[in-house]
Amino acid sequence: MPYKIKGKCVYKKTGKKMGCSDDPKQYLKALYANTNEQVEEVLDEVNEYFKNNQDSDYLKYDDDPLSSVENLLDDDVPAPWDKEYEKR
Repeated sequence: MPYKIKGKCVYKKTGKKMGCSDDPKQYLKALYANTNEQVEEVLDEVNEYFKNNQDSDYLKYDDDPLSSVENLLDDDVPAPWDKEYEKR
């Protein structure tokens, strides 16, 4: 999150006041440290989800020849899941 220091207070770039302190630079460091911890927590959750994923769709198209990165990015090649929608 981008923050600005005005006087003894720290604000978001949107103008929302985050707080004030005798040492606004320390306050700003604490905000950034907290943000980094939150990002790490979310990344850990996402990694844990994919590590333990039991969804039936997980890696469903992994062996499909159309699931290569090149094919997925090529607008002229159908996506592997398009076959399912054609059957309907």
